[in-house]
Amino acid sequence: MHRPLALLAVPALLAAAGTTAACDGAPAPPTGGGALVLRLNELPGMVPPGGTAAIPPSFSLFGDGRLVSVATDASGGWPRLRESTVPDEDVRDLYGDAAALRDRPTTENPDEPVVRVVVGSADGRRTVTLPRSDPSATRLRAALAAYANASATEYRPAAVAVIATPADPAEPARPWPLPRLSGEPLPESAGSTCLVLRDADLDAVRRATADAGARWRSEGRVWQVRPRPLLPDETGCADL
Repeated sequence: MHRPLALLAVPALLAAAGTTAACDGAPAPPTGGGALVLRLNELPGMVPPGGTAAIPPSFSLFGDGRLVSVATDASGGWPRLRESTVPDEDVRDLYGDAAALRDRPTTENPDEPVVRVVVGSADGRRTVTLPRSDPSATRLRAALAAYANASATEYRPAAVAVIATPADPAEPARPWPLPRLSGEPLPESAGSTCLVLRDADLDAVRRATADAGARWRSEGRVWQVRPRPLLPDETGCADL
């Protein structure tokens, strides 16, 4: 079977990154559908209400080859996530490239956009922060995007984290359609809370958050809400 044309450039991208699984001593990626191989998150200089917990990762690759990504045309409201499949040998190549990255956080401008890469292993996870313009981050992003664009289908989460941030109480607000809105505090974003909802509540949240600019009244307060679908390795707010 021929690979999609979009993937023909991937081997060159991986080779250019400098480390592939074909090399002796290359690390073996985690295996299994819930095991994170690597995650790439593009973070803006100024994070939205709710902090980084409210931002879905651009790409999350798992041990069974499943790649969950944010659609490039997604905007506002419920995040549009999709999933595709990466062949086993290419999972190893991508993992080798991610494992070879070295932390290079920006120090001159703390508000500069960055790329944060999380690499999984049997010993835990390692996080690397790079400037958005870093060439190795650009190559890894392009390689992941080639697979995401090849044959993606809609990602259907089992749960969603509702990130709620207090808003101006004078703003017009609608009644929140579920019993409560506030959840556990998010330490990174003062005043914001996180509440995980599942099953039938997923549809209610999806409908409510279709309008990204809406404000909601719950428990006597006005809130700004951002939905964050949970990924296969995430079970609750502490994982965001």
